Amino acid sequence: MSYYLKIALKYLKSDNHKGIAAGNLISILGIFLGVFSLIVVMSVMNGFDYDLTNRIIGVHSEIKIFSNDYQQFSGWEKIKDKIKYLAGVYSITPICRTEAMLMNNNNVSGTVCFGIELESFQQSTDLLQKIFIGSQNSDELENNGIIIGSDLAGQLRANLGDEIILSSPIATEYTPFGPIPKTRKFKIIGIFVTGLPQYDLKYSYISLKNAQEFLDWKDEVSYIEIKTTNPNLSLKIAKTIKRTLSTDWQVLDWSEFEKHLFSAIKFEKLVMFLVLCMIFLIATFNMIGNFIKLVIEKKFDIGILKTLGATSLDIKKVFFINSTIISMIGTATGLFASLTLLMCQIKWQFVKLPIQGMPFQAVPVKIELLDIILVIIISISISLLSGIIPATRAAKYNIINIIRDKEE
Repeated sequence: MSYYLKIALKYLKSDNHKGIAAGNLISILGIFLGVFSLIVVMSVMNGFDYDLTNRIIGVHSEIKIFSNDYQQFSGWEKIKDKIKYLAGVYSITPICRTEAMLMNNNNVSGTVCFGIELESFQQSTDLLQKIFIGSQNSDELENNGIIIGSDLAGQLRANLGDEIILSSPIATEYTPFGPIPKTRKFKIIGIFVTGLPQYDLKYSYISLKNAQEFLDWKDEVSYIEIKTTNPNLSLKIAKTIKRTLSTDWQVLDWSEFEKHLFSAIKFEKLVMFLVLCMIFLIATFNMIGNFIKLVIEKKFDIGILKTLGATSLDIKKVFFINSTIISMIGTATGLFASLTLLMCQIKWQFVKLPIQGMPFQAVPVKIELLDIILVIIISISISLLSGIIPATRAAKYNIINIIRDKEE
C-alpha cells in the first residue's frame, strides 16, 4: 500500500479513529442521494415512456398511410400488394374512422368509431387482447356487433349484450320530414381496457363493412395501418414505404400519433435530470468546504510531509485519493441501493398508482445501462473536481510559515 493511500485513509477517519469523520460522511451521503435519486427517477421515467409506447402501439399499429388530403380513398388492396413484401412489414389492415354519437336510453357520449377487418386487425394491434368482458368473434362483429372502451361503457351505463345506437353528429339521411342524423343499432359484444383514459372513454369498434355502410362508402377506407416486425425501426420502414409509394400518400410512424405526449415526457425527463443534478452540486460544495477544513486542520502534517521530501504533487495526490475514496463509496452505495429498489419493484411491484379504468397499476421501471453509466461518470467527475481547490491550496503551503505558526 502506497503512503499516499495510507495518509488518505487516515484523513478519511475521525480524530478518534473509530469511524469515518462526520464531514466525510455528509459528503458520502450527498453523493449517495444524488446517484440514488437520478437512477431511480430516470428508470421510472423510462418505464413510463416504455409503458406508454406499448399502450399506444397496442391500440394503433406502428405506421399509418393516409391520402395526401387525409380524405377517404379506395383501392387500398393495391397499396397492400405494393408494400406487403417490404422488409419489416408484418401485417396490413384497413381502417374506417368516423366521429359519431353513442346513445343508450338517455345517456349520450361522443365516440371515435373505427371500422375494422377483424382478422387482419388482430395481427396488427393488441387491442382485442385487452377485452376483459365479452369476446372478439368475427361473426358477432359482422352481425351489428360493437366493441367499446370501459370508460365509455360507464358513461353510457351500458353492459355486455346491451343494444346501443350509433348516430352521425350531423343530419346526413334525408326523409319526407327533412334531413335527420343517420342512426343504427349495435349490440355490445366486448368491452376493453387499455389503461389510457382518452382511448377507453372515446374509442369504439365495428366491422369494416358496417362502417362503410354507415358512412355510405363503397370500398373506401380512411387509412391503412401497418404492423412492423420491430417498432424501433418503424421510422426507417415508414421511409421505405414512402419511397415505394407515389407522392400522393402520407406515411406516418407511431411517434407522430401522440407527438405532443412523447415530447412532454422527454422534456419532463430532461428537467428532472437537471433538477436532480443539483444534488450533486450541493454535494460538491459540501465536499469542497469539508476538504478546505481538512487542509486547515492538517496543515502541520502537510508541513512535516514537505520537510520529509514530499512534493506539491505528492500532497495533491493525497487529497485526490481522499476525494476518490469518498466518491467511490457514495457512488457504489447509491448504485447498489437504487438498483436493489428497482429490481424489487420489477419483481414484486409493491409501489402502485391508481389509474382510471383499472384498479391499480404498478409503477413501471425500465433500467437503461447508458443512464447508469452517465450517472456514474457525472458522480465521479464532479466529486474528483471538488478536490482540485483544496488540493491546490494544500500544495501551496509554505513549510517555514507552517512551523512559525506552530511555534506561536
